[in-house]
Amino acid sequence: MDKFQVGRVVLAKAGRDKGKTFIIIQRLDDEYVLIADGAGRTIEQAKKKKLKHLKPKPILVQELRRKLEAGEMVLNAELRKILQTLGYEN
Repeated sequence: MDKFQVGRVVLAKAGRDKGKTFIIIQRLDDEYVLIADGAGRTIEQAKKKKLKHLKPKPILVQELRRKLEAGEMVLNAELRKILQTLGYEN
């Protein structure tokens, strides 16, 4: 099972975003994903990040995953609310 799925909550281990929590919004290839948190990193300006610089959390947001994979619109406020509800403050 892939631990870096769309909708997975991850922690940045390197770079200027180190220590911050994000959600994977797109899988680019075997090495890269796009991450966003809805605040500092919006969906429109998602960060391209190497998988080795991310630590997956045990949380997979199924509803968000379904919306992203279906091509439905996801608001930055939704990402912020999800992370806040889960107790992750950047």
